[in-house]
Amino acid sequence: TAGARKAIRALPFPRYYLDFETYQFVVPVWAGTRPYAQLPFQWSCHIEAKDHSLKHEHFLSDGSEAPLLDFATSMIKALRKRGPVIVYNAAFERTRIQELAAAFPHLAPELNAIISRLFDLLPIAREHYYHPQMRGSWSIKAVLPTIAPELAYDDLDVANGGMAQDAFAEMMDPETTDERRGQLYNSLLKYCERDTLAMVRIANYFEGFKAQCLNK
Repeated sequence: TAGARKAIRALPFPRYYLDFETYQFVVPVWAGTRPYAQLPFQWSCHIEAKDHSLKHEHFLSDGSEAPLLDFATSMIKALRKRGPVIVYNAAFERTRIQELAAAFPHLAPELNAIISRLFDLLPIAREHYYHPQMRGSWSIKAVLPTIAPELAYDDLDVANGGMAQDAFAEMMDPETTDERRGQLYNSLLKYCERDTLAMVRIANYFEGFKAQCLNK
């Protein structure tokens, strides 16, 4: 619709499409964390240039040690200082970044600057888009198949957030073989990358850009 098109076209470039995966421990194993805290272990970011070309960057912990500081510093580096940081349901990423800022005060100015750049696609979808196949849901996994069905998650070994948590737990298990750990690592990379590519395709659709999105 015109409203969605106007909102997306107003966003400057480069555009950073960001997604997190988190894990919750009942009994914390990482120093300085608490039970049931949502601890980020992975991020994916597609960076869209003015010509709509894409570059992908990512961070994924191998689970051998607390990843929070490396998660935060690598994300700050990837997101640079300018350009909208596009997410789907901003409350989640905003809260995780606020928690990282509290945990690492020396990074708080840079993390808070990222928060100020967040742009949420979810309200745009809710206000301006609906397809019967969504069946009343505006989750990214409900919206995406109606816009870019070739990017549906059914070809992935890890296909949702719960499966991502299970995969990370298996990676951290000392009894997991190196071969299996490598398989899980690659599956997590593919899943989180799909989430941010999904946001690119949804935003491009709302904007009226129909060219194929390809990674550099």
